Amino acid sequence: MTSASTRVLVTGGCGFLGGHIVQQLLHDSATSIAIVSRNPKPTFDESRISYHSAEIANKAQIQAIFDKIKPHAVIHTASPHHTEHASLLKRTNINGTRNLLQAAKSCPETWAFIYTSSDSAVLSTQTPLTEDKAQLYTAEHYPNIYSLTKALADASVLEANSTELSTVVLRLPAIYGEHDTNFLPQLVSSIRKQEHKMQVGTNEKLFEFLYVGKAAEAHVLALHALLDGQGLSSVAGEAFFVSDGVPQPFFDFARKCYAAAGSPVKPEEVTSIPLGVMQVMASVGEWLYFIFTFGMKTPALRRDGIDHLNKGCCWSIDKAKKMLGYEPVRDQDEMIAQSMEWAMKSC
Repeated sequence: MTSASTRVLVTGGCGFLGGHIVQQLLHDSATSIAIVSRNPKPTFDESRISYHSAEIANKAQIQAIFDKIKPHAVIHTASPHHTEHASLLKRTNINGTRNLLQAAKSCPETWAFIYTSSDSAVLSTQTPLTEDKAQLYTAEHYPNIYSLTKALADASVLEANSTELSTVVLRLPAIYGEHDTNFLPQLVSSIRKQEHKMQVGTNEKLFEFLYVGKAAEAHVLALHALLDGQGLSSVAGEAFFVSDGVPQPFFDFARKCYAAAGSPVKPEEVTSIPLGVMQVMASVGEWLYFIFTFGMKTPALRRDGIDHLNKGCCWSIDKAKKMLGYEPVRDQDEMIAQSMEWAMKSC
């Protein structure tokens, strides 16, 4: 690193991915970490970590934290769940990211900014997509509000790259692993409700998946690449696809998880529900929720979630390997087994 002591600000550092990033940052004894969260819950008994309660959409609160911490780098992982209300998604992902970038640019000590983007921000593809061919959704073309807000934030971080502030975007697919609060709990719930033998659609579209430990590692690699370059790094202003490098149909991956949890599903046991039927059910459910809650609540089954099963993503991770030194998991099945062992005990 370029400094004897490196200060890193992590938004969402109490969350699933953010927590794993913080854990890996602690491996460097010269690094201190400031975690910014709406409701920070101290999870690390470590003097090098400080916790700060703030809404990243509140410009004054964010500026005050930068004035106090003077971070050398920002790792921005915070984002509401894709099912959250549109106003929260816009406020956090668009306005919040803008506030963080402005504060980082105005702080002389801040050199690097790393943003956690998503497969939802990129037009889907079924052939190995490289970053130079990727297309972000725009205000004129997007499938849902979450995709739009992630895409606009992604673009704003890349546009902010300059000699004063080096930026990197990491585009991640579905993440799994220990302390997951979303994906694995849903799979465990399916097993316990005896719903794990069902699938939606024909299960033909390819998807990427990413073990959370490797997702965290990619952020740390990007951090080192930017800080070591002091604004001259070849990775500055770049976006990277990161995954396990094993594209596969969504329900194939899910059934690997079921098998690892001791609930294997034989091909002849699978019950397929047509995609169109689920799309109609989801749309009706959202409409009813809107009517009876005056738009204040949304159902767990959402149309955009069902639509996502008909898109998928298939990426090349060669750029991340070459420029960041990223290496995917050696054995995805081993990581699945390890993750499901945790999930069955904890969810």
